[in-house]
Amino acid sequence: MKKILIYIIASLAFSTLSAQSRLLIGGGFFGQTITHPGLVFEMEYETNVSETMSLPLRFDLGFYNHPRNHTGLFLDVHYGFRRYFKSGLFLEESIGIGVLGSRINTDVYNVDDNGVVSEGSKLNQPQFMPSLTLGIGFNLTSDSQKPMNILWIRPKIAWEYPYKTTASFSPSLQIGYTHRLTKK
Repeated sequence: MKKILIYIIASLAFSTLSAQSRLLIGGGFFGQTITHPGLVFEMEYETNVSETMSLPLRFDLGFYNHPRNHTGLFLDVHYGFRRYFKSGLFLEESIGIGVLGSRINTDVYNVDDNGVVSEGSKLNQPQFMPSLTLGIGFNLTSDSQKPMNILWIRPKIAWEYPYKTTASFSPSLQIGYTHRLTKK
């Protein structure tokens, strides 16, 4: 039994080490509920499982501004699947988990039991943020010897918990550019 377990672990480790992988960085527009503007920065580690398929692991750091309401800052990690086509087009999907911190963009006041008004905190409690992202993009680099440059559009739906006293679904749209740093 031990030999079988060692063989399975060694096979998985070898297959991961022998796969082609690349490190990419990028950024772009982030629109929370599509209309509240912000930016997103990403770092991605992509492992190829075949010539046309890969498994990207992506870290996103971003922010957005909802005027007269709040400003949000988020950090999330996504793991997914990407399918490349010979035309340069690709499709992707990923699931993510992250955290969202927000700050209210107006004055906040608290009233205690005696009716005394005082200024309150503008910071909301952090929210747990699982998400689902779909994407379509295009590889601008046709020569495989040159660094990869890709454009992408990623609709995203995130579940923000707790949102006030319950949970809320928040759609967003990401449009951006990614550049490959390494080729292995």
